[in-house]
Amino acid sequence: MKNGCIAFLSLLFCTIGFAQREQNNVPKISAVGVGTTTAFPNAALITISFKHVKPTLREAINDNQATTAEVLKIVRKYVADTLDIKTSLIATGKSNRWDEKLNKDIFLGFESTQKLIFTLKDLKRMQDFTEELLKTKFNKIERITYFNTGAQELIKKAQELAVVDAIETTNRLAKASEVKTGKIIYMESDRSPNDSGNTRGNSYEFESYGKGMGGRGVTASGELIKYSVSVTVFTQIID
Repeated sequence: MKNGCIAFLSLLFCTIGFAQREQNNVPKISAVGVGTTTAFPNAALITISFKHVKPTLREAINDNQATTAEVLKIVRKYVADTLDIKTSLIATGKSNRWDEKLNKDIFLGFESTQKLIFTLKDLKRMQDFTEELLKTKFNKIERITYFNTGAQELIKKAQELAVVDAIETTNRLAKASEVKTGKIIYMESDRSPNDSGNTRGNSYEFESYGKGMGGRGVTASGELIKYSVSVTVFTQIID
């Protein structure tokens, strides 16, 4: 049975190799098409960081837990799916500050830090969310990554536009060189709609000022996102 599988695989590889050589030997026109679609973000992945420095470690941890719980309560008002909310473990340590005059680190207290990551699927609610967030003792919004939830369909459309572009280029080259073309013998796209990396837009660090003082919230929409796809098409030349 094992020998039979090896023989079958060997035959399969030989067949593939032969087909590739045959394809390489076929007279053809190679054309690269490019398709682009655009959309503004409609959602954002937000990372909030917490940092508390207190004389004792227990105080720092207690303050951190209280602030995290308060922010989580706010986040759940804007995020329906709890799977879109992730909370890191609490990290602790000592907080120091370098003193130029004394030429040494000065101990400030014990530090407790944590991160909260969630997806806001309606950017129209960003200002309302940040208005509530500014009333808490969070440290900062560490990162906002904008994206469009319809990225897969946008990339598919870009692929289709790229194919049309490649075919038009092929036809133009064939006409200019006075040759006739047959069937398409090879096609390759440089992007897949299922690649999770394609859903992300630009990332920014967002410093919040006046936090804990009831400051105004922030309205954010991100920049226009471009989804570009290249498609390579090989078309047979007929003698």
